[in-house]
Amino acid sequence: MKRTIYYFAIFFTCFSYAQNTKTENILTLFDSNKDGVLNPYEALDVLLTLEKEKGKKLSIEALKKDLLTAKSEQQKEFKEEFQTMDTNKDGIVQFSEADEETLNFLALMDTNKDDAVTEEEMFNFDPEKAFLLDEKGIQAEVNAIFKDLGTDDSITLNDVPKEVQEQFVSMDQNKDGKLTKKELLVFMRANNTSAYFKVKGNVAYMNGVISSSTPARVLELLNKHPEVTTIEMGIVPGSIDDVSNLRASLYVHKAGLNTRLTPTSMIASGGTDFFLAGKKRTAPKGASIGVHSWGGTVDATKLSKDDEAHEKYLHYYRTINIPEDFYWYTLKAAPANGMHTMTNKEISKYNVQN
Repeated sequence: MKRTIYYFAIFFTCFSYAQNTKTENILTLFDSNKDGVLNPYEALDVLLTLEKEKGKKLSIEALKKDLLTAKSEQQKEFKEEFQTMDTNKDGIVQFSEADEETLNFLALMDTNKDDAVTEEEMFNFDPEKAFLLDEKGIQAEVNAIFKDLGTDDSITLNDVPKEVQEQFVSMDQNKDGKLTKKELLVFMRANNTSAYFKVKGNVAYMNGVISSSTPARVLELLNKHPEVTTIEMGIVPGSIDDVSNLRASLYVHKAGLNTRLTPTSMIASGGTDFFLAGKKRTAPKGASIGVHSWGGTVDATKLSKDDEAHEKYLHYYRTINIPEDFYWYTLKAAPANGMHTMTNKEISKYNVQN
């Protein structure tokens, strides 16, 4: 607790400093989910990350300097990424400059719908707003899925096209071979809500998709509820921010918390990585654990094994004592737009449950 108070004191000192610093607006560094609100646990996440990078405890004066440097480096990295995508160097990324994978992201960033993305549009892009549907959108998506499959009642899973059958099977909560609208709605709501925790006794019940706000929520859980020893994951179908997911997962691992599933739990992708952070991991029969390759502006399967893009994932697995072979297995298990549910044999082989 003393350590947390120390960091909060540093944050509020830097908050005052930043307000009086006209040359640089460093407060945006603390707002990791870009919601315009300065959450102290988001600040704590930023401060811990900076301390880890420096390898030492930060003084207030050193932090002032580091924040300015971090802001400058962030802007530089962003400009370099933008310029890489802007192949004709006209200061705008036209849709015609992008490959099919990148085009999907550019379309979400294109707020004025002119088939091009400016630096400002890219910088202000908020993945949570772009990827997470509201209730109206969720209802429309569920209705569209049922309409596409030619049914209004329930979906018989054996009749579903094989390329999506495995994903639908994991949503079948009562394991009766049929997927109802109610079951699909439960999954879709979790898949469109930022991950949250509800504490009861020494257990924190987790549901939702992991996002940029998750590291702060984990830190809040650790500081406000030191009695919690276990995180029980219900439906955690993935993440929309891999870097935040790995950071949040490492907080869980460092705190020595256990993770567990229930027979109706459904975790996948980043949710599986988060589960692996647990000191003791319990996955009973019936729980669904999904894995796949990662994609986005780059397809992991098209990279060489020594590409540095793999390193943050390999480092994570090494840190939490999961064999590196598990990472390479996930890349082959299913494409980025698919999902493979792990078999009992695979769960045992890769030390998923210990």
